[in-house]
Amino acid sequence: MNLFRSSVPVLAKRFLFSKYSDGFLSFIAWVSVLGVALGVMALTVVTSVINGFENELVRVITGMNGEVLLYSIGEPIREPDSVIQEVRKVLPEAVAITPSFMTELMAGGPKSVAGAVLQGFEPSTMGQVNEIQNRILSGRLPMAPLEVALGSALAEKLGALEGSEIRLIVPFTGDEKSPPKVLKVQVVGLVRMGMYEYDSKYIFMTLDAVQRFLNQPDRVTNFSIRLERGKSAVRAADRLTGHFSYPFRAKDWGKLNRNLFSAIQLEKVVIAIILTAIVIVAAFNVVSTLMMMIHDKTKEVAILKAMGFRPNQSFQLFCLIGLGIGAVGTVFGILSGLGLGYLLEKTRWINLPPDIYYIGFLSMLVRWREIGVIALMALLVAFISTLYPSWKVSRQSPLEGLRYE
Repeated sequence: MNLFRSSVPVLAKRFLFSKYSDGFLSFIAWVSVLGVALGVMALTVVTSVINGFENELVRVITGMNGEVLLYSIGEPIREPDSVIQEVRKVLPEAVAITPSFMTELMAGGPKSVAGAVLQGFEPSTMGQVNEIQNRILSGRLPMAPLEVALGSALAEKLGALEGSEIRLIVPFTGDEKSPPKVLKVQVVGLVRMGMYEYDSKYIFMTLDAVQRFLNQPDRVTNFSIRLERGKSAVRAADRLTGHFSYPFRAKDWGKLNRNLFSAIQLEKVVIAIILTAIVIVAAFNVVSTLMMMIHDKTKEVAILKAMGFRPNQSFQLFCLIGLGIGAVGTVFGILSGLGLGYLLEKTRWINLPPDIYYIGFLSMLVRWREIGVIALMALLVAFISTLYPSWKVSRQSPLEGLRYE
């Protein structure tokens, strides 16, 4: 009968946390734990930051345009009500649809002139699709024909505040002999969507006011669509594209900024590979710790083998010791990473230049599946690092350990 059949985990715990171990060896063991913890913490924080950044962009894009955008690449669309009915037939999962008219123009304010995008919205259906009315920084959305709301960054460029008067200028009207169209309007509200691309360009005005200003009665340029929860925006856009012919096109929220989201995914992979190197470096510390522990515990292991401790059990013993170091480091790393992420999310004390990073703060989003993958990867690296030292100690003869004692 093997006396040590059920005592390998107990021995591993005693070897790892023995009070009589060399102090320097204990220090090296904690350095190994710290190395694993730092690598896991870095992966946890960076992954959560990228997820938060991506989630914030998705929130802003869908809050601005809905989940699917059906638009015209030619002339403005006539009879928008009949188009909406047709969309509902093609997409039964469409919860809400709102038409709008968008055009590029110039905006002149008290300080300067800037390029802008004028969006005419339908007040009765806009709130069912997007979140513009929930992102008002001050004032309100326009209700009368000569009222507008500005993106917060655009208002700063123009030097306009709530109550200011600005000019909307359409330089090209389609007729070379016609002068540019100019309309004086009053700013009644400022909107901050949270994405610089929108906040620095968009002017919001009621749909009928835009149609009268541009002399486009009962015409729109696009339809924003909100789908039922869980429905695929990609499939919905494909069905709309297949059903409607020229000049209609449909895009889901991902294709509206496809290059940006592709870059985010690429960055996530590259950063994960780079930060995994930290965990691999920490694994070398685990190897060195086990080798030093084998040298320190030579006599104890030899005595155990003389008493019937089998080679496979000595192999398991040091594998468990290495896994213990990796497990403690992984737990500390994940807990510290989640704690730091929670602190960043609640305080938002790290500000970003929005004209470079699209959003003005560092957002966090924890995805537990990815945290689980990080933990398993760290434990796997720690286990692989234990194989050689464990194999080496399993091949030692008891006589070698007791020869010089």
